[in-house]
Amino acid sequence: MTFEQDPDLARELRQGAGREWNEEAAEDERLTALHDRRRFGLADMAKEMANRGERVTVDVSGHSLSGTVVAAGADYAVIEGSGVSSEVKLDAAFWSVIPAGIDAKPGTVTDESLSARLSDHSEQGNTVRIALPGGELVIGKVKVVATDHVEIADADGRRLFVPMTMILAVMRSIEFH
Repeated sequence: MTFEQDPDLARELRQGAGREWNEEAAEDERLTALHDRRRFGLADMAKEMANRGERVTVDVSGHSLSGTVVAAGADYAVIEGSGVSSEVKLDAAFWSVIPAGIDAKPGTVTDESLSARLSDHSEQGNTVRIALPGGELVIGKVKVVATDHVEIADADGRRLFVPMTMILAVMRSIEFH
């Protein structure tokens, strides 16, 4: 008996081969994704989170921030939630990611640094809260962004100088329209 004489055998062989090919393709895809995850750094992962509009909770120096990743840059990600926008230095936080829902909107991806974002806050005159190691917060307006520090004017009229290496996150209140 040949395959032509037994259509059930021929169909079973075709389906078996197709199933094997599908399983091999799925395994190749899984291995490729694993390879990508191994070579990606935090900046790459943040940009993927922004592109997908994923929700996160981050713990940074005793502060817990939750929301949607709406942007990512070279060394930070922007999280918006509960009336607060936070630029979080990628290597200063523990990230917990919730996969994006079907209504998620892609965010913005850029190569700018947290230092550039601080310059934007300075130009716009925004009042910000800067998270420092140990859980401290510095509150005021960014006046100058220098190469290794920022100068902040607080509500008491003091000038505060904060080394860039100590800045873990920058938070500000936002209005939703």
